[in-house]
Amino acid sequence: MTDQQQYNNLRQVNQYKVEYKNHIYTVSQVRSESTSRESGKYESNTESDTEKTENPKIEKKGSFKEIVELLKLLKGEWSTLSFAFACLMFSSAVSMLFPSIMGKIIDTAKPDESNNEELGDFVIPKTIEIFSHNIPINVFYGSLICIFAFGSLANFGRIVLLRKVGERVMAKLRVDIERNIFFQSSKFWDKYKSGDLISRLVNDSTVVTKSVTQNVSDGLRSTISGFVGIGMMLTISVKLTGYMFLIFPVLVFIALVFGRRVKKVSREIQHQLGSLTKVSEEQFSFVKTIQSFNNENYEVAKFQKEVKKLYDLSIYEGRLNGYFYSGNGFIGNTFLVCLLSVGVWMVRQGELSIGELSSYLMYTIYSASSVYSLSNFYSELMKGVGASERVFELLKLKPDIDPYAGKKITVDGDIVFQNINFSYPTRSNHQVFNNFNLELKKGDHVCLVGPSGCGKSTVTQLLLRSYEPNSGKILINNTDLSELSLANFREQVGIVQQEPMLFSGTLKENIVYGRRDVCDEDIAKVCDLANCTTFINNFPDKLDTMIGSKGTQLSGGQKQRIALARTLLLGAKVPPETLKTIDNPNIIGADGRILLGPSVLLLDEATSALDAHSEEAIKKTLGLRQSVGLTTISIAHRLSTISMSNRVIVFSQHGEIVDDGLFNNMIGNSDSELNKLLNKSLDGKLTESDITDKTEKVE
Repeated sequence: MTDQQQYNNLRQVNQYKVEYKNHIYTVSQVRSESTSRESGKYESNTESDTEKTENPKIEKKGSFKEIVELLKLLKGEWSTLSFAFACLMFSSAVSMLFPSIMGKIIDTAKPDESNNEELGDFVIPKTIEIFSHNIPINVFYGSLICIFAFGSLANFGRIVLLRKVGERVMAKLRVDIERNIFFQSSKFWDKYKSGDLISRLVNDSTVVTKSVTQNVSDGLRSTISGFVGIGMMLTISVKLTGYMFLIFPVLVFIALVFGRRVKKVSREIQHQLGSLTKVSEEQFSFVKTIQSFNNENYEVAKFQKEVKKLYDLSIYEGRLNGYFYSGNGFIGNTFLVCLLSVGVWMVRQGELSIGELSSYLMYTIYSASSVYSLSNFYSELMKGVGASERVFELLKLKPDIDPYAGKKITVDGDIVFQNINFSYPTRSNHQVFNNFNLELKKGDHVCLVGPSGCGKSTVTQLLLRSYEPNSGKILINNTDLSELSLANFREQVGIVQQEPMLFSGTLKENIVYGRRDVCDEDIAKVCDLANCTTFINNFPDKLDTMIGSKGTQLSGGQKQRIALARTLLLGAKVPPETLKTIDNPNIIGADGRILLGPSVLLLDEATSALDAHSEEAIKKTLGLRQSVGLTTISIAHRLSTISMSNRVIVFSQHGEIVDDGLFNNMIGNSDSELNKLLNKSLDGKLTESDITDKTEKVE
C-alpha cells in the first residue's frame, strides 16, 4: 500500500460525522529521533493547565445519536452479523420451546388408562398431545433430541461468528486510531500524554467493541426471548399475563435511570484508567532517574493515589450495580410469588392445568430474566457510549493538511525565514520569535548558538513544519514551505537530536529504519562515516545485537552515532556533474545516492556525548557534506562542536540574532558576540545564567 493510499484510508476514517469542538489540529509527522527539547519545555505547565488539555470538553449529544455512531463501527460486518443473528434466533427459539415441552411432559403424569402402555415395570404414555395432535412418544423424544442438537450448533455458530466480528472490529478500530493520531501535529502531542492515548487505544476500544458485538447479541437474544415468552404466556393465560404487565413499567424506569448513571461513571472510570496508564508509563520510562534520586516510595505513593481514585470510582459503580440488581431481584421475586398464588387459585378453579401453570411460570421467569438482561444490556451499552466518547474524540481529529498534496521540489537551494512571529500553542503568552529573519545559503554548515531557551531548536521545528508560524513565511528554493508536499520535503530533511530515540530491536533494524531496502555494503559505509564500525564489531552479534528498549544497552555516545548513521543512510541525490567530481567511493551508495544524509541535515546537540576521537571523525563527515553542496544546521554549546561549522549565528535570550559571521573571524575577535557568549573560554563551560546575563548586556 502506498503512502497516498494510507492517507486516503485515514480520510475514510472520518466517515463518522460527529463534530467535536476545539479539536481541529494540523497534520504533521516529523522524521526525528525524539521530540524537541525546546518544545518539550513548554509542556511543563501548571497542573491546572495540564488537566485542561487532558480533559477536553466534547460537544454533548443525545444517547440515541451516540448509539447510532457506535453501531456505525459494524459497517462492513452486516453479512456475518446477519448469519450470526439467524443462529441466535434459532437457538433462542429452541430455548423458549423448553417450558412448553416441560409442561406437556408434566401433564402426562395425570393417569389416563386409554393412553398408557406397560414397558416392563414402568407405565408410560403412548402419545403426547402437541398443538391438538397426538404424537407417538418415541417420535416426540427423538425429535426433541434433534431439535436440541441443532439448537446447540446454532448457539456454537453464534458465539464463534460474534467473536470473529468483535475481533475484526476491534482490530480495525485500533488501527484507525493509530493511523489517525500519527498524522497529527506536534501540538496534539503537546496536549495528549502517551499513557492516556495507550489507554484509549487498548482499554476503551475493548469496551466499545464489546458493547456493539457481544452486548448487542445478548440484547437481541433477550428481546427475542422476551417477546416469545410473552406470546406464549398470552397463549396459556391472558388473565395472568395482564397481571404480569403491571411490573414492566417499573423495571423499565429503573433501567433507564440506572443506565444514565452508569454511562457517567463509566466515562470517569475510562478516563481514570488513562491517567493511571499515563503515570505508570512515565514512571517506567524514567525508572533510572527515579532510583538515582531515591524516589521509589514517592513514585509508588503517586501511583497509589491514582489507584485509589480508580478504586473509589469502581466501588461507586459496584454500589450502583448492587442497588440495581438487588432492587430488581426483590421486586421480581416478590411479584413471582404473587403470580404463583394467583396461578394456583386458577388451577383450583379448573382454568389451568398443572403443566400449563408450570410452563407459564417458566415463561414468566424467562421473560423476567429477559427484561433483567435488557436492563443490563442498556447499562453495558451506556458503558460503551461513555468509552466511545474518548475513542471517537481521536477518530474525529481531522488533519487539515494532506502531507502528500502540494508541490514536489528538490531541496537544493537557500532557506529563508521571513518576518516570522511564533509562540508555542501551549504557551501562547510567551513570544519565541518576533519579526525573525534568517537566510541560510545552500551548502553552508551553520551553527546556531545562544543560551538555552532562546529559540534555536524552534528554528528546526518550524523548518520541519512541526508547528506553523503565527505569521511570516519560510521559503525553500524561493517557494513557500506551506505550498510544498510535506512528505516530499521531509524525505530531503533529516534531524538528529541530543537524546536520540532508538527502537527496541537490533542495531541493524535501527540503522535501516529510514531506508529498509538498502544493501549491507551501504550500511557498512554509513557506519564508517558515523564512526560506529569499531564498537559494533566489538559486540558478539555485531549488527544483530539487541539494544533493549530505547537503546538502554548503549552509551549516550553510541546512541548518537547510531542515530547519525540512520540519518546518513537516507542519502541525497546530487546532479550527475557533482557526482563525477567525487573521488571517494565510500560515500556513494549502490543506487547513486551520496551517503552523507539528506539535502538538509539538522543536528541538535547531536555530538554532545562524543569523545574527542569520535567528534573528529564526525567533523570530517560533515566536511564532506559541505564539499558536495549539502546544507547542515547545527545547534551547539560546546566550542569543539561550534568549530565544525563555517558560519555561526548567535542568538540572544529573547530569540533575536545578535551576531552572524564566519567562525574563524568571530573566534579571532575578542569583542565578538560569540566570545562574549563563551566568556573567552575555549571549553565553552558557562552556566546558563552567566550566558543569559552576558547576552542581555550585549542587547
